Amino acid sequence: MSFGLRNILIVILLSVIVLAWNYQPYMDMINGVREQYLQSAVYTALSEAKIKGEFTSSDLDNIQSTVADTLGYPPQDVLVQGTTTFTTVGSPMSLTISIPSQISLFSSSASNALRLTASETVDSEAIS
Repeated sequence: MSFGLRNILIVILLSVIVLAWNYQPYMDMINGVREQYLQSAVYTALSEAKIKGEFTSSDLDNIQSTVADTLGYPPQDVLVQGTTTFTTVGSPMSLTISIPSQISLFSSSASNALRLTASETVDSEAIS
């Protein structure tokens, strides 16, 4: 290998390392914004559902679809769990939304075990 080719390879490798190192603060910021959106989606959905006293499967599907469309994920990557049995005044009802998080520049979807999750529990306001 000639001296010039070696230098080119070194520059390319160093560029990739610097790019990955500079990329992480941006991913942290993006994940923070995603988490804020999830929390907002949970609060909004719970404020609407606590009047009815439950989430229907259609409600959960709509939440999943909306979050997936907004954040650019396939719907199957967005996990939504909520109270699906009717609850009356004062009974707790909850909602949890979870999405995969990209934690570094080079992480593949299979290695993204870290998930961003927003969860909340409120008291139902439904009258039987």
